[in-house]
Amino acid sequence: MTYLPFSRTPDYFDSDITPALIEAKNDSVFAVFKESGKQYHVALDPSTYQSKIGSRIEIRYELSAPQHAKINQVIGYWLEPKELLGAICILIVLLIAAYATTHRPDAASLKEQIEFKKEDTGKYV
Repeated sequence: MTYLPFSRTPDYFDSDITPALIEAKNDSVFAVFKESGKQYHVALDPSTYQSKIGSRIEIRYELSAPQHAKINQVIGYWLEPKELLGAICILIVLLIAAYATTHRPDAASLKEQIEFKKEDTGKYV
């Protein structure tokens, strides 16, 4: 998780945050903000932001590339759906591998584990 601040685009440390106005155009919803006199648009999910048209939202962007701006929120900037899906798939694969290696152990190894007795060692050995 420590890689997150260093892997985001726009960069967390070099980016600026500005308010943007939520607008609707041609059945699409955008967050509109200005940088250096030029207007930029960030596409938003219409089902989520349709009721918030006319309100303001925070946008995170880099001065060198304001066209790659993102909404400053947890889902969408910090946690992207494709990353979450990938992490869940990796977790499932690892759980299947762990189950496959521990389920129904070989009879010889099971017998060895049952018969194992720890040697009586000294206090500091």
